[in-house]
Amino acid sequence: KHETQRSSVLKLLSISYRLVESWEFPSRSLSGGSTPRSQISPKLSELKTGILLLIRANQDAAEIFTDTSALQLAPYGNYYQSLGADESLRRTYELLACFKKDMHKVETYLTVAKCRLSPEANCTL
Repeated sequence: KHETQRSSVLKLLSISYRLVESWEFPSRSLSGGSTPRSQISPKLSELKTGILLLIRANQDAAEIFTDTSALQLAPYGNYYQSLGADESLRRTYELLACFKKDMHKVETYLTVAKCRLSPEANCTL
């Protein structure tokens, strides 16, 4: 919490962007089946575009993404390689749990950024 409050708006936006970007490939695995899950990838793409616009509006985006302290993300890899039905279901659940945590972080970071950028937002952090 304290680190989030001390971070600059651009750092919060950059981390949010990278978190959303890191879910682009895994979200395709979640897109099968139900209608809400099939909307994940397009919504992530829209969110990524919106965050990038905010970054560009606040500073040159190239500066943000060359930051050496930037979040390093592990590659997704073959998470579902040769799994049985039960194991696949368990991994899907685990993946959705991680997705929920990361999107909660993104929501928090974007809320803090909004409060700092918009005095009329009337936020208490």
